[in-house]
Amino acid sequence: MAVSRRPSLLMGSTVVLAVALFLAAAVGLAPGSTQRSTPVGSSEARVDPAAIADSGQLVTALQARLRSLPKDYRSWSELALAYVEQGRITADPTYYRKADLCLERSAALAPHDSVLFAARATLAAARHDFAGALRDADRALAINRYSAQAAAIRSDALTELGHYRAARRAALRADQLDPGSSTFARLSYQHELHGDLSGAIRLMGSAEAAADASAPSYAYAAFHLGELARVQGRRSQAAHDYAAALAADPTYMPAVAGQARLAVSSGHVATAVRDYRRVVRRLPLTEYVVELGELYQATGRPGLARQQWSVALATDRLFRANGVATDLETALFQADHGSPAAALTAARAEWDRRHSIASADALGWALHANGRNQAALRYVRMATRLGTPDARLQYHRGVVEAELALPTARTYLRAAR
Repeated sequence: MAVSRRPSLLMGSTVVLAVALFLAAAVGLAPGSTQRSTPVGSSEARVDPAAIADSGQLVTALQARLRSLPKDYRSWSELALAYVEQGRITADPTYYRKADLCLERSAALAPHDSVLFAARATLAAARHDFAGALRDADRALAINRYSAQAAAIRSDALTELGHYRAARRAALRADQLDPGSSTFARLSYQHELHGDLSGAIRLMGSAEAAADASAPSYAYAAFHLGELARVQGRRSQAAHDYAAALAADPTYMPAVAGQARLAVSSGHVATAVRDYRRVVRRLPLTEYVVELGELYQATGRPGLARQQWSVALATDRLFRANGVATDLETALFQADHGSPAAALTAARAEWDRRHSIASADALGWALHANGRNQAALRYVRMATRLGTPDARLQYHRGVVEAELALPTARTYLRAAR
């Protein structure tokens, strides 16, 4: 049974495989820590990152403090975290270079500060250096075992490296140290990965309830509730959740992308195109650029699709230039829209770094694109071993099994659809 190797966007897009970091959460030390949260000699009131929701305002406040107190090592680390957050919400990785410089200043002043290592771990995770993130999170926890930020990043790193049991334990530890919206979201994701959507929805609901209705964390939780509802086929609930996210933060582009996905599934192509264009103007992540290109391609506009492929490649170059590992995205993009050989090279590089279900899927799909379906079968089976309700993972396994004439292929293709 021959099946096209490129999944149509009209089948539904993927569930996001990584939880975005709540970087503006409290980076100070938990009760019981033996370290000072304010460097000795600071006479002015410190900037409290947890009290300033807007990362741009936080950057401005920290810069002002450091102009008058340039030896405040903790504020240098907190400014690095604020720059990483700016990079995340703007999809501008040049902020990561600024974070590097801040961390160099902090390390020169206090090379053994736990917040320095937690900030390094956060920056490494943003760059998809998950082994480095785990190493620095462990260093932070060796200095201060009460660091909730380090425990949270440790959970993220373990998840992305494919150490799922350890990741769940780390997420529980972060929740013990500082329970709140971000820790509930991480625990929700652990349930989602293992196919427990009811548990994932319950915990993401807790994340939403724990957040202020106007906070970025509320928009994040509402959006992910919408994604979970969409996976279940509850489109009206998904629409409600996306609207709630945008009511909390009208600039939260993932929720607009969610609305675009709903429009595609309902056959409202013009609405979907309008929403996707709005998203990629504000947040030109490869995920959204490629989805818009696939929508153009599926509706007979190949020229516009090729324009989006060019944007995706330019975005990849920008991220790589600023230290971000993009082999996972490159492998999937090249397998679907470019060079199968380049896809396999990137997928193998990613697999060498981590053995997650995402990297297994990318390697399996790249092998399939090169006509090596028997080799691909091992990896697409690994990608679906947790029961994660991700259309892309199910589709890729279904296609590979169909090429090998396996009787279970239809089960996975139906699940994807």
